[in-house]
Amino acid sequence: MRFRAPIFFCLFFNFIYSQNYSVTSIPKDLLPGADAVVRLDKMNVLVTAQDQMEITSKRVVTVFNDAGNDDVHAYAFYEKNDKISKIEALVYNLNGELIRKFKKKDFLDQSAISGGTLYSDSRVLYLKYTPTEYPYTIEFTKTYSTPNTAFSPTWYFLDDYGVSTEKSEFIYTVDCDIDIRYKESNFEGHNIESENTKSRLHYTAKNIGAIKREPMSPAFREFAPGIKVALSNFHLEGINGSANTWQELGKWIYEKLLVGRGNLDQNTIAKVNNMVKGVEDPFEKTRIVYEYVQSNTRYISVQLGIGGWMPISAQDVDRVKYGDCKGLTNYTKALLSAIGVDSYYTVVYGGSRVRNLDSDFPSMQGNHVFLNVPINGEDVWLECTSQTTPMNHLGMFTDNRNVLKVTPEGGELIKTRANPDEKNYQKTTGKYYITNERNIEGEVEILSKGTQYDQKYRIKDESRKDQDEFYKNYWDYINNVALGDITFTDDKQKIEFTERIQLQAQNYLSSVNEQLILAPNAFNRNLLVPTRVRNRSMEMVISRGYLDEDEYVIYLPEGVSPENLLDPIEVESKFGSYYASLEQVEPGVLKYQRKLLIKSGRYSKEDYKLYRDFRRKVARNDNAKIILNKPLK
Repeated sequence: MRFRAPIFFCLFFNFIYSQNYSVTSIPKDLLPGADAVVRLDKMNVLVTAQDQMEITSKRVVTVFNDAGNDDVHAYAFYEKNDKISKIEALVYNLNGELIRKFKKKDFLDQSAISGGTLYSDSRVLYLKYTPTEYPYTIEFTKTYSTPNTAFSPTWYFLDDYGVSTEKSEFIYTVDCDIDIRYKESNFEGHNIESENTKSRLHYTAKNIGAIKREPMSPAFREFAPGIKVALSNFHLEGINGSANTWQELGKWIYEKLLVGRGNLDQNTIAKVNNMVKGVEDPFEKTRIVYEYVQSNTRYISVQLGIGGWMPISAQDVDRVKYGDCKGLTNYTKALLSAIGVDSYYTVVYGGSRVRNLDSDFPSMQGNHVFLNVPINGEDVWLECTSQTTPMNHLGMFTDNRNVLKVTPEGGELIKTRANPDEKNYQKTTGKYYITNERNIEGEVEILSKGTQYDQKYRIKDESRKDQDEFYKNYWDYINNVALGDITFTDDKQKIEFTERIQLQAQNYLSSVNEQLILAPNAFNRNLLVPTRVRNRSMEMVISRGYLDEDEYVIYLPEGVSPENLLDPIEVESKFGSYYASLEQVEPGVLKYQRKLLIKSGRYSKEDYKLYRDFRRKVARNDNAKIILNKPLK
């Protein structure tokens, strides 16, 4: 399950603006590479009190193809204390002629959460519109008010790859005695003007062309021009707050959102103490409690900023046996406290692409919480929403990023652990026999650690049908593969996952001129070569590296011998290294060995071509073939 960060910036309104919406009126330099053009994106934020903010917005988007439909953004989230006073959408054809009109009653209104009814007031209004032709233009307007001023809208002048901006305007006004803090990012090279005062921010951008998506580029928000805004004094779900530093913000979260939410009844306290009776090691105590939570609760999705930031009380989670990330983390924290183990509620941006809390701009950030447990000088991490993630396993969802550790003394910005490239490890060993009719049959064992464990361990809980599909996709270069017994070992203490698979494949070998052609690397070919990019503009990012080691024994039919073997190949580059060899260990028995290391890092745009060259060499040698004499009859 993935989480959505606070998205007040996606809300829209209506104010008078006269414009020709015909496609021909779009400036020609905004069309190349554009799936959509944002004709106008305007937001006016008015803060009249610490607990009163009104947002009015208007967004006009011309969509050219299916890919551009996602850029319409015709939706609005709201809570029980929020008020959407106006919402509508108008649809125009390519000539700018009005063809459809949607009022508030035409928007679908449904729960913004799933999997439980713990929070029933989080709702979303959204427009479900299926275009009959392209291009079309949609104008979406909205007026929205909320008492929650903790989340000031973040504004980006460019939406995403493949989207141009004709005009973008952001106005933020504070009509009360509260200080504004703001941060501008990536304005260089863009036509952005500002007229700012102490109580009012006003930005206008025009004619920003679409940026082409390139393989292995940085996250779009890293270079998109934008503004972050925060109030020094704010309000959230009935609670006032003030903060200008991460330490102050963390102290407010602790005192206003957590204190009093960690109480447990005496029966539960006695139960958890009995579970760890006789155990002295705090690490083992923590493991027992964590596995108890995993076995006795379930997760429901309530995103931060939608279901509020205050967790459900530990007593309520103990009673109903489910909760969101906040509730389950707070509950685990309470159980650990009951046995004398200190732990800390921690806010993070969760996601497979690393995203940091902005260390230079303290504000309400993040989309997920998990638990930090300092033990003997080491930060131990608990993913309390997961019933399967091992204790202290930092997978791709929370690794290597700034997070906010909430303590009684205040907030502390720390960084989660990054797995070294070599620790993201996979070891594949196996053997296979060449049988009659060019077929093979054999067995393979795959041991995975680090992020490679993260990518694999959930497969054990899938149906056999899904497991078969997984391995057929994994070995998509093998035609006619049939799977036999599949077994798994999930060692949660070592955080190692082992797969054992029996398989057969018909016509794995090919034949030419009555000779057999064999590709020795049957079980782990990496044939990915990044797409060629002319005149690349972005640097190249390898977010996580990894190490694969492989060793297979190949049994030939009686009387069959290799006409040639593969010369050992070694390739070294700044991006990693590659080694492969094939030797005959005895008549009729071959041994294949391989090692591939990919190094994480940020590389220049000029390095992209060199990286493609490296991956081409890997792919070519992984797919290398040999000739066998005396072909089978």
